Amino acid sequence: MTKPLIWLIVLMLLAVFWRKPKLKRFSLIASLVILLIFTNPFVTDVALKLWEPTPVAIETLPVYDIGIVLGGFARYLPGPDHIELTDAGDRLWQTVSLYQRGKIKKILISGAGAEDTKSEAEAVHDVLIAMGIPNSAILAEKDSRNTRENAIFSAEMIAEEHSGATCVLVTSALHMNRSLGCFRKAGLNPDAFPVEHITRYDKVYWAEWLRPDPSAFKYWDRMMNEWVGIVVYKLQGYI
Repeated sequence: MTKPLIWLIVLMLLAVFWRKPKLKRFSLIASLVILLIFTNPFVTDVALKLWEPTPVAIETLPVYDIGIVLGGFARYLPGPDHIELTDAGDRLWQTVSLYQRGKIKKILISGAGAEDTKSEAEAVHDVLIAMGIPNSAILAEKDSRNTRENAIFSAEMIAEEHSGATCVLVTSALHMNRSLGCFRKAGLNPDAFPVEHITRYDKVYWAEWLRPDPSAFKYWDRMMNEWVGIVVYKLQGYI
């Protein structure tokens, strides 16, 4: 139950069905508070800025042997035989940019796909080939289905085939803290290159902060999912 929108719906339903005036009033006030807080762009941006690592300038990076990009940014469509990028598609674009600018020598794609289809890593591998990146520069880890497995299977592949390689991890800024924890636990210590930032770094007209934004619920959902994920992974010893 990490979704503020669900909290809001539950409280509104309670306000409808509760008979005691005090409980009705409490539910209505709590609903209003949740609505005001979790749709406010300024409050959302402050929370995001506190959680997301800041962007990294590409020119400040050294040259790495391997750039590890975590899956979850593409869906393979077996019918038309192509991929569609999700909201996390910036992971692919930024990784390709790092390669083209000479900051990574190889790209390791980590991620499986749905059952009975080509894995995400295999599908993205084919796309990279079509974009002109040589096969020798692409590694595909096609078995992992969560962040912990991303780290374990990628670490195993690098240890077996590219021992001692320097690595940089590419994933969404919102997901970077948990990802780094998993990779360090797995024995790798990659540098971080966070992408797909939700935090606003452009100049925002002050009135925009006052206008409620329903899409903010989605950002809170993702943040809270990461916070819960961090707690669960720590309890299970994954990070």
